[in-house]
This record gives sequence, C-alpha cells and structure tokens, in this order.
Amino acid sequence: MGSSYSCFGVPGQSGRNLFTWKIDGFTSLLEKGEGSTNTPFDMEGIRWQLSLNPQDKKSADPSSKHVSVGISVSPFSLRPSYMLQARFRIFIYDQKYGRHSIREVGHTYQTTCRTMEVSCMVPLQKLENPSFGFLVNNTIAVGVELINLKKVACNGIERSTFIPKNIISGSHSWYIDDFSQLKKPTAYSEPFEIGGYTWRLKLQPEGKLNKNYVSMYLELDKSRSQHLPSDGVLVEFVLSIKKQAARAYRGKSRFIFSTKATGWGYAEFIKIEEFLDPTNGYLIKGTCTFEAKVNIFGFATDRA
Repeated sequence: MGSSYSCFGVPGQSGRNLFTWKIDGFTSLLEKGEGSTNTPFDMEGIRWQLSLNPQDKKSADPSSKHVSVGISVSPFSLRPSYMLQARFRIFIYDQKYGRHSIREVGHTYQTTCRTMEVSCMVPLQKLENPSFGFLVNNTIAVGVELINLKKVACNGIERSTFIPKNIISGSHSWYIDDFSQLKKPTAYSEPFEIGGYTWRLKLQPEGKLNKNYVSMYLELDKSRSQHLPSDGVLVEFVLSIKKQAARAYRGKSRFIFSTKATGWGYAEFIKIEEFLDPTNGYLIKGTCTFEAKVNIFGFATDRA
C-alpha cells in the first residue's frame, strides 16, 4: 500500500490542499474482513487521517456492501477552546474514464467528535466491475481535497473521569426521634465522613416543589472536605428510609459532586401520606431513620 499526490485529472483545485491515497493489493484488503484501514496526512498545519472501509454495510440493504471513506483529526490538533469547521471534496477515482465518485461534505470537528464518515460512496460490486475504472491492476485510489478550513473559538470545557479499581464505600444512618419537630423548610443531618469527604443528608419535610412529597438529598460539605478535586468526585449512592418492620424505601443515583454542584437527590422522594401512614412502617410514633450508602468510584478533571 502507498500514498501519493498524483491527481488523476481531478476537477477543481489541485496542489497543496489535495491528498491522494493509492492502495495496491485491494483484494488482499478485502480478505482481511470488515473494518477500516487508515493513513495519516498533514494539511494546513493539521494532522488528519484518511480511512477506507471497503465492506461498509450501512446501506438500506444490509446484504449490500459499499466502499466508504472517513476523515478524522488527530487529538493533538484539537483543543476544547476551539472547533475546526472544514469542508472537503472526497474522491474515489475512476482511473480509466475520469468518472470519479465525488462527494462534497462539511463537518465541525471537536475534541469529542473527531471523525466524519461518508458512507456508501461506491457499491463494492460496482467497484470490482472491470467495465468501470475504479479498480485497475488491483489498485484503488482515494482522494481528499480541503476546500475550506476555519478555526472557531469556543468556551468549551473537556471533562475526563478516572475510574480506579478500588471503590471507597461507606454509609450513614440518621435517626430522627420526632419527625414533626424537624426544622422547616430544610433540615440537615450531622455531618459524616466517607472517603475523606464530608457529607450530610438534607430533608425538606414539606417538599421542595410539591408539598405532597418529602424531598431528600445527599450533599457534599465542601467547607469541611479536604483534597476535594475542583472538578468533581463521581459517586454512586442510595438514599433510603428504613422500614421498621420490612424492606426500606430507596432511590439510587450517580452524580459528579464538585465545588459547583454539591447536592443531588430527589425532590419527590416519597409521598407524604405514604410516609406518614403508620401501617407502612416508615414513621412509628414520630420516629424514623433515613440512610445514605455512598460508593466513591471516580474523579473528574476539567480542561479548558
């Protein structure tokens, strides 16, 4: 396989913004099965990658295979602070008659979206047909012409989350001996520590949005927590009301707690009438127990 800058009589611009990739031994590539083959190239100071998938099945007929071409950007050529708006002409060259398969496409490249694919450019059956000039001496030629490129500034932030092997776990129970005497509209448990961070439970007995519900949240006490990553800690937690005679009522969630987002939970955790009904076992003679089980299993980092 090889790469070159020969143009095969391509219409339009030529020269510095045209890259041509010749693949010698196309049938051997088919024998390797499905998947893309890639080659890098530089254009306008950007490192790009041209890919060829000779057995694409994205057409309406799943039994029909097509040749598709993709263009991606190296991660080293992108930053969260800007996007690349690019417009291309993509060619699969007819090397005999000049009847090229041409698509003009545009794409906005970002750190989270570095690849564009042009599906189903040429049916594989047509490409292999000797009456067309796409495959000559077992060689196919693919080209990309950069028509326009614009770097656009943006206020983007990229967040990476690291998931370690070891999970830090803990739990805390908040026993309330007289629910009717809880401070309103918001009551807090005593602070408790899990994984080096200080937490507390927050209750709104008359609901945050709907007075027919009890609201319950887990909150990170950032003023007491040491070594808090400014961009967040990933937590899976279960909030529950213990039944004094049966299984607890609970809700499970995942959230990245940070200095900017310290709380998460349920505005409508449980209906107040269900909670107050003594036959349900949540509130017995004014007493109840709320609980949090916390698993810390990741850390987030933002990069501008």
